[in-house]
Amino acid sequence: MDTDIIYKNIRLRGGRITKIRKKIIQILSEMNCLLSHTDILKRLHKLKLYPNRSTIFRELLFLTKNSIVMKSTISNTDYFEIPQDHHHHLICLKCHTITTVDIGNHLQNQEKKLAKQFNYTITNHSLEFYGYCHYCQ
Repeated sequence: MDTDIIYKNIRLRGGRITKIRKKIIQILSEMNCLLSHTDILKRLHKLKLYPNRSTIFRELLFLTKNSIVMKSTISNTDYFEIPQDHHHHLICLKCHTITTVDIGNHLQNQEKKLAKQFNYTITNHSLEFYGYCHYCQ
């Protein structure tokens, strides 16, 4: 998603574009995959920004509540991403690495069928595959 559109959506919801919020959005946009609170904090530190952990939690809560960022909880850890391209994840149960995978449009076709069959408006879905990566097998 274009960051200008994201900033516009934040302003429409009464939010401000703070330096930390802008950097969080930049980090999530560039990574295009799940990042934990700790991952985001480390990347901010690399940029010489040192916000409190509570500030990061508040920013991510605002972005999540306003549907700008999606949150996924995997193995009791919250991960965040900006929905851009449609993808899913392989998650190693031992080392917790997360790999992005594209499984084509088969699942999207199923989603459309389900929506029609149950007269349901599906706004999003989450699908993760759990197992052991080739290093941990």
